[in-house]
Amino acid sequence: MIRRDHDDEAVSAAIATVLLFAGVITIISGMMVTVIPVIDELHGAVERENMVGQMEDLAAETSRLSESGTPGDAATMNIRPHTGSLAWDMLEGGTWYSATHQPNSAFRLEGVLDLDNQMRLRHAESYIESICATDLHASAESIHHYRVPMLNGTVTATPINALTTLLGSNQLSHETDGSEVDYTMATDDVWEATMDNSQGESWIHSQMPLRVVMWRGDGGAFLATPDQPNPGSETGRSWTIPLIANSHAIHIEADAPFTMEWETSSQSGTGSSSSVSVSQVPSGEQDTVHIWQGEIETNQLEQLALRTSTNARTIIHWGDAVVLDGAGPGAIPWLDRGGSATGIHFRPPAMDGSLIIHNPNDDATTAKVNNLFHSISGQSSIRIVWEAGANSWIEGSDPIQVEWVLDSQTVGQTLTHSTGWRPGSLALIPASDTGRMSGNDWKFEAPTSGGDAEIPELGVTDIALQSAGPSASWSTQTDSGILTHGDSAIVMPIDSTHIGHLSIESTSNALRTYISTGEHGSTEIVEDGAERCVNIDLRASGWIDVVLPWDAVGNWKDGEIRNAWKDGSHFFGVALTLRGSVGDEPHVAIGSAWAMHLPRLTYTFDSSVTDLQILTHGGFVGTNHPEYRADVLIPPPSREGPGPRLAATVPVTMPTPDSVAGNSELELTLRLDVRDQVSTIYAHEVRRGWDGPYAVAIAAESSAEVEFSSDWLAFPGQLDMLDDYVGWVQTSPTMPEVVYHAGGQPVLFNLQVASLSCHATTGGVA
Repeated sequence: MIRRDHDDEAVSAAIATVLLFAGVITIISGMMVTVIPVIDELHGAVERENMVGQMEDLAAETSRLSESGTPGDAATMNIRPHTGSLAWDMLEGGTWYSATHQPNSAFRLEGVLDLDNQMRLRHAESYIESICATDLHASAESIHHYRVPMLNGTVTATPINALTTLLGSNQLSHETDGSEVDYTMATDDVWEATMDNSQGESWIHSQMPLRVVMWRGDGGAFLATPDQPNPGSETGRSWTIPLIANSHAIHIEADAPFTMEWETSSQSGTGSSSSVSVSQVPSGEQDTVHIWQGEIETNQLEQLALRTSTNARTIIHWGDAVVLDGAGPGAIPWLDRGGSATGIHFRPPAMDGSLIIHNPNDDATTAKVNNLFHSISGQSSIRIVWEAGANSWIEGSDPIQVEWVLDSQTVGQTLTHSTGWRPGSLALIPASDTGRMSGNDWKFEAPTSGGDAEIPELGVTDIALQSAGPSASWSTQTDSGILTHGDSAIVMPIDSTHIGHLSIESTSNALRTYISTGEHGSTEIVEDGAERCVNIDLRASGWIDVVLPWDAVGNWKDGEIRNAWKDGSHFFGVALTLRGSVGDEPHVAIGSAWAMHLPRLTYTFDSSVTDLQILTHGGFVGTNHPEYRADVLIPPPSREGPGPRLAATVPVTMPTPDSVAGNSELELTLRLDVRDQVSTIYAHEVRRGWDGPYAVAIAAESSAEVEFSSDWLAFPGQLDMLDDYVGWVQTSPTMPEVVYHAGGQPVLFNLQVASLSCHATTGGVA
């Protein structure tokens, strides 16, 4: 018999030991569950502390270069990640500014930087006729493209004087029928090429904005575009013009007395204006116009730099058109007092010649000149003598267009083709519906040059059509077609049996229309991304959807998007001009806006949660640590005061294509490429908005000081009651934009865009 003894106490002790060990493990596990997030949070705090200072230093250096640097200035710094990684994000975030030109009005944007071709705008105070969009080329990587109309002639080009331009030489490429030739030119050089339409279409591609002019035959005239036009009148104070070897007469007009100076590489001069009386003056205008006239003889290609002390308009007439004898070539579509070619009140230049007044409307109208009424049938034109000594405003009963023609020999004739006859001319014809250089509808008297002044005939008159967008359908009285941007533009002669008004229409997207007649004339050639206009014809209190005339690239890869910015398929920064009815004027500039894509440098790291970030772009530094809450560390830079003054320089930093990224130490080299003066205007309201997840936080941080205002505490959200504060205001806690409040006074607003490049390499200097 086997006897077994059981030690119950030993068993109990063993079980207790196991249970104790299990309890300890459980406690440790619980502590780990509790402590690890704390450790992770501490790790995230270390990551933030390590990177915030470096990002702030980078933002400060970016702002310093963009505001006070000169092109070519560079700064180098090292970025040392902890355990996270650095990368450039090209597609998220950007900023926009808007300014209104009429009192008690606002101009708001939404979705303009989404990389598609859709946006929304809001302006409830006026009837909106159109919006015109211009590619800002806010990065030196975004190339300027000039599409030369397929006409015979000579083309000259010179860099426009910007605030600060690229150091050294400018790279220019001339493309003809797909074949390119590269050139190098200094900032004061003039490039020249002879165009032959039998060789195919020509393009000019340039790193810098150019002033491009086409010259034909023995003379002509054109209205020179200022380097920085005033959006309310298209006047300016400086011009850069590439002159050919010939005689050139300069005619300058302004509303106020002025002094002027001009300079070429071989000569220079100064002058002061004289006054000329003007009759039939509309309300709010002066009864005198101030003019200066002079002549320059050039023996070679030369850049003309011209400056005036007040806003003015400048006309160049050259060759056989220097002497205004009523028998030379040249014609200029003239602008109304609001800078539009379709309007009610015009003050034509104080230059002898003739005027053709076009009525693009279906119904008859009248034009009042020197207090005499002239009747104009629907879709018809009249021609009258124009003398500088009998200068008068012109007032249309309905919107009209006015064309100044040097020749006056056929005035008073009733022969066929006499209304539009001249020895020759070349012009970019503004659209009737928008009054700008692109649109959907043209109705005007066709220019003629055949025969002679005694027996005028149609002659050789060509229409050069270009698409101001991805594609456009077009039609005339005798022909129609579809014009895509990638295909060659078209040139077609006017039918030999054509009489009277010429009608050109587009049912999708906008067109540009150049008209040449005879062998003589001259005109500026506009940049391909300039003033692509969209008709709106609407007044609404809410948001208005707009389709922008560019390709949608939101679903493209980063490299493809950069190529689209480079070749102009999609804008890199856009300037918007809103035009609408003010009083009896149909196409007044009522608002302007500027939107810039801002590539951002992002540091991504983990804490108790993953994919947290610290980022910088446009001088702003922000983070979503902790817990994905957007936080502003450094707000976007702006300079305010004294008084109602606001200045902003937007730094647009583009990484070089071969820059590296990752979690190793990087050496960043920032370089200022160019700084451009975008606008200097008096505005009734200025707004700033941001795109992306930090927009609302930026708006709140920018307006934090308004919380100390007694008026704001008493009347929150009511700007008209805010008298003790000047600065940014977020009118609603959820709005991604702020208003610059100046107590109801107009704001002197100065906006600059600085283009910087950033090159990143691994390693760095210890």
